Amino acid sequence: MPGAPSIVVPDIHGCSHFLEWVEARFPDRSLILLGDLLHRGPDSRASLRRALDWAESGRATLLWGNHEHWVCTEGLSLTGPARTAWFLEHEAEVVAQYEAAGDDLNAFITDLERFRALARPYVVEGPMLCAHAARPSLGAHADDLLDTGYLWNTPDLGLHPLPTHLHPGLTYSVHGHKPQREPVVDLYGEGVVYLDLGSASTGRFGVWDAQARSIHLYDES
Repeated sequence: MPGAPSIVVPDIHGCSHFLEWVEARFPDRSLILLGDLLHRGPDSRASLRRALDWAESGRATLLWGNHEHWVCTEGLSLTGPARTAWFLEHEAEVVAQYEAAGDDLNAFITDLERFRALARPYVVEGPMLCAHAARPSLGAHADDLLDTGYLWNTPDLGLHPLPTHLHPGLTYSVHGHKPQREPVVDLYGEGVVYLDLGSASTGRFGVWDAQARSIHLYDES
C-alpha cells in the first residue's frame, strides 16, 4: 500500500520464516526492521539477505541492532588474516550457514558491508519513532547522537524523552531488543511499544502496524 504507514518488524535473530510470514501477510506495505537479524536462529543468511533485498529495493528501512553493531564494529574493523580469524572464532555458526547454502565467509562479509551502508540508528515516520532498543538521545541536530543507548538500553532503565525539539509531531516510539512476555502497547501513558517476544527461543512473534496502531501476531498456519 504505497504511502501507508509502515509495518514495524522486531528482532528476527536468524528465523527467516518470520520474514516469509511478513511478506505473505503484508505484501504491499513498507517495512521498518528494528535490527538483530543475526544469531540464535537457524538461518541468519536468509534473514539478512531478504532484509537487504527489501532495503535496496526501497521497500524497507533497516535499523542497527546491537548484534549487527557488534559484528561490524569488532569484525569488519579488522583486515586481512586478523579479520578472517575473528569471524571464524566469533561467527562460526553464521559462517556455517553461509557455507551450507553454497556461499562462504566473503559472502557474509559482503552482506555485512551492504547492511552497514544502509542501516540507520533510528527513523521517524509521522508520529512514530523507531529504534532498536530505546529512544535515541539527540543533541542539536538529527545526527547528533549523544550515546549508544538506542542499541542497548532496556525498559527498566526508563526512556529518554521523545526528541520533539527536532521532530515536534512525535507522540510514541517502537522498540525491540528486550524480550517481553507479551507485546507492550502504551500509546497514551509513556507513549511506547515493545515488540520483542524472544522469538528465536519462544516461537512467538509479532509486528506493529503503524496504520492500524495495533499488533499482528504470527500464526504458523
